[in-house]
Amino acid sequence: MKRHLQCALLVLAACGLSAPSLDAQTPLRRRALLIGIDDYTASTLPRPLRVKTDHRGWPDLKGAANDAGILREMLVLLYGFDPDDIVLLRNQQATRAAILQSIEQHLVKPARKGDVVFYYYAGHGSQVPNPSSDELDRLDESIVPADSRLGASDIRDKELRPLFNRILDRGAHLTLILDHCHSGSGFRGLPTGAHPRGIRRGREINDPTRYGPRPDERGALVLASTQDLDPAWETRGDDDLMHGSFTWAWIRAMRDAVAGEPAQETFLRAQARLRGETPYQAPAMLGPAEARLRPFLGVRIDRQGDRPVVAVERVEPDGNIVLQGGWANGLSVGTELSCVSDRALTARLRVTTILGLGRSIARMETGRGMPQAVRAGALLEVVGWAAPPGRPLRVWAPRVSGDVRKIAKLARRLATAGKPRWVADPIDTAPTHVLRPRGTGWELLDHDGNISHFDNEPSLFAAIARLHPSASLFVQFPAPAALIDGIGIGPGTDREGIVPVDDPRDADYILAGRYASRMEYAWLRPLVRNDERRDSGLPQRTAWVAEDFRDGTLRDSVEALRRSVLTLRRIHAWHRLESPPNTRAPYRLVLLREKTKELVRDGAVIGGDTYSVVLRAAQPLASTITPRYYYAFVIDSHGKSFLAFPETGSVENRFPLRDPAPTEIRLGNASAFDITHPYGVDTYFLLSTDEPLPNPSVLTWDGVRVPEWTQPLSPLEELLFLTTSGTRATRALTTSRWSIERVAFESVAPRKNAASR
Repeated sequence: MKRHLQCALLVLAACGLSAPSLDAQTPLRRRALLIGIDDYTASTLPRPLRVKTDHRGWPDLKGAANDAGILREMLVLLYGFDPDDIVLLRNQQATRAAILQSIEQHLVKPARKGDVVFYYYAGHGSQVPNPSSDELDRLDESIVPADSRLGASDIRDKELRPLFNRILDRGAHLTLILDHCHSGSGFRGLPTGAHPRGIRRGREINDPTRYGPRPDERGALVLASTQDLDPAWETRGDDDLMHGSFTWAWIRAMRDAVAGEPAQETFLRAQARLRGETPYQAPAMLGPAEARLRPFLGVRIDRQGDRPVVAVERVEPDGNIVLQGGWANGLSVGTELSCVSDRALTARLRVTTILGLGRSIARMETGRGMPQAVRAGALLEVVGWAAPPGRPLRVWAPRVSGDVRKIAKLARRLATAGKPRWVADPIDTAPTHVLRPRGTGWELLDHDGNISHFDNEPSLFAAIARLHPSASLFVQFPAPAALIDGIGIGPGTDREGIVPVDDPRDADYILAGRYASRMEYAWLRPLVRNDERRDSGLPQRTAWVAEDFRDGTLRDSVEALRRSVLTLRRIHAWHRLESPPNTRAPYRLVLLREKTKELVRDGAVIGGDTYSVVLRAAQPLASTITPRYYYAFVIDSHGKSFLAFPETGSVENRFPLRDPAPTEIRLGNASAFDITHPYGVDTYFLLSTDEPLPNPSVLTWDGVRVPEWTQPLSPLEELLFLTTSGTRATRALTTSRWSIERVAFESVAPRKNAASR
C-alpha cells in the first residue's frame, strides 16, 4: 500500500496536477469506512449469558468481504486515499457496536468542509416492522450486523440518518454505496441455490422518533444495489471471485471512468453492465443534480488527460519492467505504453502479465534495448489498448448414466408421487419448490432457500408426497451423458468459449429437462422471469427440444441443443465486448417509428412497422467534435445479425458533417428496416470508429454460422470477427479510436391498436 501511495504522488507531481478535488478547493482529507460481511455464524464472538432471538436464517454470503477489500485497494490506487484513512470491517469484526462506533469516530467527528467521506456496506439487509414508522409500509429498512445471531439489533436506516447528516452539516461531501437488499425469500425463475443479500424481517419495534431528512435529500450521493422490495444477488466475476452483482458492475465502471466523468455517467455504465448480467436487479442512484454531476470521489489520480498513467516500480536484470499499475488502471495483457518524459522515444513497452489490481509486468518491444528513460519512478502512459480476454459462457449441465427412457420412467413415477401442481416452465411461472439432480442423488429447494438432500428414491418420493397440495413443483431432470457428450463443449473441444461448471450458482445457463408426456430439454437462464425479457438482450431460454425416441441416439436433440448453446455464446460475447474507456462516442442510438415520426421510448417495436436509426447526443456536445464512422447492426434473439446502417460499405456514414455538431442526426431511409418474425428481444448495437471498416460485413452473420473472410482484416475487424465467432482465444490490439454501445428492444407481433401506441 505504501508503494501504491508513493506511485500516486509521483503521478501527481510529474503530471503537474494537484491532489484531486471535487470543487475548486483541495479537500482536507479523504476517509472511508468499508464493511463486508460474509460470515454470520458469530462463532468467534462472546456469547451473552441469556439471549432470545428469532430464527432469521442468516445464510453466509461469499463476496461481501472480498468486495470491501477490493474497494479499499482501488480507493488508494485510483483516488489517492491514504490507507490509514480507510477503516475496513470484515466478517465478525462488523458487530453492531463496531459499525456505529466506526461511523462516529472515523467519519463523523473528523469531518471538515471539503472532505471526501465514503461509506460502503455489503452484507445482509432486512426490514424491521415499526407501526410508528413514517414509511408508508410501516417497515424500516436495516442492515444486519455480524452479531445478529447473538441477539444484536439490526441497524435501521433511521439510526444512520443523524450520523450521516452530521457529516453533511460539517460541509463534507458524502457518498454511500449500499449493496444489500431487504428480503431473502421467494423464487424467481429457475433457482440455483444462491442466497440474496437479505434475510427475514427482524422483531417488531415501536419507534415514533423522527430522525430528520434522508442524506440524499441534503446533498449526499447514494448508490443502492437494488430497489427497496427487490433482492440483491452475488455473482462470480471475470476474476473467478465472488462479488455482489452491483458492486462488481460498479468496480468495473470505476476502472473505466475517464477524467472528470460525472458520477451519473459512471452509474449508467454500471447499470448497463448489470442489466446484461443480472437483469432481475435494478440499482438506484439518489441525490441532487449537483452530487450526480460531480466525479465519483473526485478526479482520478492515474490519468493524464484521457489516458491512464502508471509508474515504473523497478527494472529487473532479465528485462522485466514491474509497473505500479494493473487491472484497476485498465491495463491488460497486450496494452502498449510509452514514456511520458521522452515523447520522442518511439520504442514501446507491452504488458505481458497482470499481477493484480495495481501491479503488472511489461517488456520492451522485441529487439529493442532498454532506454535510459525507462527506470524506477518513470511515468508511462497508455498508447495502445488491448482487448481484455473475454469471459466464457458458463453452463451447468447435470448428467446421469443410462438413456432418456430411464429418465422418462422416473418422471412418470414422480408425477404420481404427490399432489403438488407441476410447473412446466419456471420462467413463465415461479414454483414454490424445485427438485433437481445433485451428484448421485437429488435435492429439493423451497422458496425460503432451504435445501433437502435425498440419496435414494424412497426418501425422495416420500418428500414429494408430503408437499402441500397448494405447492407448485418444477422438476429439473438431468440429461443422459450421451446427450451432453454429443453437444461437445468445454476444454479439449473447438467450443472452448463455453465452459461447464460444477456449481449451478456460477452458471449463465442451465441445461434443464422437463417431462411433458415425453422428455424435453432447453437451456434456461437462471433466476429470470418472463416479465423481465425487455431488461436484457440475452435470451431467457432456448426452445424446448423433444426426443423422438426413434433410435435412442438423441441425434435430433444433440444438434438442436448444440446450435442453441453456440448462439447463446455469440450473443453473450457481444453483450460483454468492452471498448476502450476513453474513446466513447458522443452519440447514442435510438429508433424512430416512421409511421408516427416518434422516437421509441417504451422499449418495444411493432411487427410490420418500419423504423429508422437516430443518433442522439449522450450529453452536451463540445463546440468541436472529431467526426467518426458509425455502424448500426442488430442481433436478434436467435443469434442472427444484420447491418441496418450503412447498407453497403462505409459510405456516407461519417458524422457530424459540420460544426457546431447537431444534438440529433436522423439517418432516415438509409437506415430504414421493417420489424418481422421472429419476435423477441433484439439488441441494437452502435459501433463508432475514427477509421472506416474495409469489411463492414464482419458485422453480419446468419444464426450460428460465421462466414469465412479471405480479405485482410484491420485490428478492429479482427477483434469483431473473434467476437462473432464466439471465441476470444487471441487478443487484438486496436490502434483506432472506437466504441460500442448497445440497447435492447422487444419486437412484438402487430396489434389492432398498434397505431395508437
